[in-house]
Amino acid sequence: MVGLVVETHCNFFAPLQYPGAIEAGVRVARVGTSSVRYEIGLFADAAATSAASGHFIHVYVERGTRRPVALPKDLLTALAPAADGSFTTQRFRCGGCRCRDHLAALGARASSTRRCRIDTVSDILRVAARAPSGTNTQPWRVTVLKGFALAELSRRVGQAYDDPVQREAHTQEYDYYPTRWISPYIERRRKVGWDLYGLLGIGKTDHQRMHRQHARNYKFFDAPVGLIFTIERILEKGSWLDYGMFLQNIMVAARARGLDTCPQAACAPFHRVIEEFLQLPAGEMVVCGMSMGVADPQAIENTLVTERAPVEQFARFLDCGRT
Repeated sequence: MVGLVVETHCNFFAPLQYPGAIEAGVRVARVGTSSVRYEIGLFADAAATSAASGHFIHVYVERGTRRPVALPKDLLTALAPAADGSFTTQRFRCGGCRCRDHLAALGARASSTRRCRIDTVSDILRVAARAPSGTNTQPWRVTVLKGFALAELSRRVGQAYDDPVQREAHTQEYDYYPTRWISPYIERRRKVGWDLYGLLGIGKTDHQRMHRQHARNYKFFDAPVGLIFTIERILEKGSWLDYGMFLQNIMVAARARGLDTCPQAACAPFHRVIEEFLQLPAGEMVVCGMSMGVADPQAIENTLVTERAPVEQFARFLDCGRT
């Protein structure tokens, strides 16, 4: 039997500096048939509020077949002291080996958070703002969220998405996709969807897992930084074309700095939730969201390479010169 880490997440709220005393707390939040969810909190110098909090989930499987197995009694006994909802805490010096071990247990997203600093994001936006725009209108507006702000927006939008009644009440302000699908666009859309679900082992009738997978948009795919892009309602299609170049610049600039991005039109239907949380002015509307961090190379969905039509299918070359 072996325990596999199938999910990790961490939110950082305040810096942890070297040298300094850190108190770490861990508790067993949930014990399932074959899985355990652990929650961790890091506190600087016995502070009342955490500087970082996160969780990771172990699923125990048969080593050879990788099929889930029931938790053995000796493991349940070992977990019992930390399974009553209270934290088991320990104090250590930042910079020591044990500190590094605890941070490593948070998974890849911990390093992503350290690398995706606000000054790095600011630099990316500064470079991206050189995107061309008609008569230099620069129509883009950006809100950058980390820590509690990102977690709270994720919670609010996720709550609306998970409630069927609320979900029906939310519609997007603009049509991102066509109202009537035709070839070849419908075939491309279906293929990329089923390619992704195929990698994740989600069948065509498994609507519950599809729902959970789509809901990851509203957690910003556990990235340490989320961005919400908005535009003045008075602006027209030309400004939206300009906006696309700005978004592309962000993604290219992020890659140049070792970061990955995922633009998310899925945020648009829940614009009222986002507008209320961000306290946007009435004349401003949501364009899309974007996740920013370091992609997990072990995540199966990150192995998907979408197909592209050959140049001959979408371009034609005319020679208008005289012979």
